[in-house]
Amino acid sequence: MIRRCCCSLYNKYYKSPSNRYLPNSFTKHHPLRYFSQSSPDVILKKFDRLTPQQRLYLETIKKDYDEASLVRHIRHSQASERFIGKFSPLYTAYKEYCNTLESIVECHELMREPEMEEIARADIVSMEKTLQLSYNDIECEISETLLPSGNNIYLEVRMAAGGLESSVFTKDLLNMYENIATSRGFQWTVLEEDSRGDIGIGNAIVSISGPDALGIFQFEAGVHRVQRVPINDTRVHTSTAVVLVTSKPDHIDIKIDEADLDITYMRASGPGGQFVQRTNSKCRIVHKPTGIFVTNQTSRLAQDNKNECLKKLAAILLKRELDETMSSTEQTKKSQAMHGDRSDKIRTYNYKSGVITDHRYKVEVSGILDYFEDPDSFMELHRRVTSVWQLQKLSEIAEEITQSQDQSSTSSSSRRRN
Repeated sequence: MIRRCCCSLYNKYYKSPSNRYLPNSFTKHHPLRYFSQSSPDVILKKFDRLTPQQRLYLETIKKDYDEASLVRHIRHSQASERFIGKFSPLYTAYKEYCNTLESIVECHELMREPEMEEIARADIVSMEKTLQLSYNDIECEISETLLPSGNNIYLEVRMAAGGLESSVFTKDLLNMYENIATSRGFQWTVLEEDSRGDIGIGNAIVSISGPDALGIFQFEAGVHRVQRVPINDTRVHTSTAVVLVTSKPDHIDIKIDEADLDITYMRASGPGGQFVQRTNSKCRIVHKPTGIFVTNQTSRLAQDNKNECLKKLAAILLKRELDETMSSTEQTKKSQAMHGDRSDKIRTYNYKSGVITDHRYKVEVSGILDYFEDPDSFMELHRRVTSVWQLQKLSEIAEEITQSQDQSSTSSSSRRRN
């Protein structure tokens, strides 16, 4: 009600010919258009939480989303449907953010009127909270669009350098991951475990299933280093353990497009009598993208032979897909494990200082004992690592977009000169 009142007075005072502080097209454009024209530059710095990289990425997604929506209205397109389905939550969150930011600017202008100042100020306080919630949604949705998604993963923990202390540390990591999975309601299944007495393990492989399990654990892949005093010594030792995280496909669905097939019918040979030898019942199918071909003549009916050929082709393509998946998984494991040396660490757990350091993203958190016992402490580091990773990724995307725009501009200028 307050917002409606503010907006109506805004239209009365600032949209009138005698008080035209804003351009007519203000409500149809991004709020940044207005910020660049007057003192509301200060408002932008105070209220706008988006980084330039986030802004560029979101504007690019918005443009592509609008184009995909237009294509969907004109004709059915699976690519447009997939794009809209993937980016719809991000598009909605960004739209809400821009609308809220625009309303804050409007209320800020209303504060120039003494009789509206108190109401507008209260409205701004309320909308600040809404803006923060929209920004949180945007950060979450950006991460979901950039990070690989998967509900089923394999997590493997191996001892590396450090002997007995390494096996103890490996068990500590495994117990911590189990607590995190359990706290989030994930299914935790131990597939293999090599115990080293009661205090350590040499290797363990588990299957984890749950919503966005890959997103939660993917930053754990690599060499973890611990610096602490072992139970059998009085000096600080440095040991390592290796964590491997691989995605388990939910299902491998082989779809064969009829346009990719070259289907030929011919006369069969061998037993079957004159019927099969005088009719084109034998079927031969060539899969043009791969060059694979299959034949079948077991039935007297051409359609049955075609169906059998399609089953054979699907089985061959499925095996190829599985082989490629296994090869990709092995390469991922090798890149994550490196050599397991102390210098290969991605993260260090220093018990003397009580600090955990993620060396990839220069993130530190304190409270090392809580980290292994409290899933919330783990998620705090995870959120901070994800945030830094997101900024790095968005910077790369922004650079690519800028280069693409520069190339397009150069090409256009060249065509105009010619």
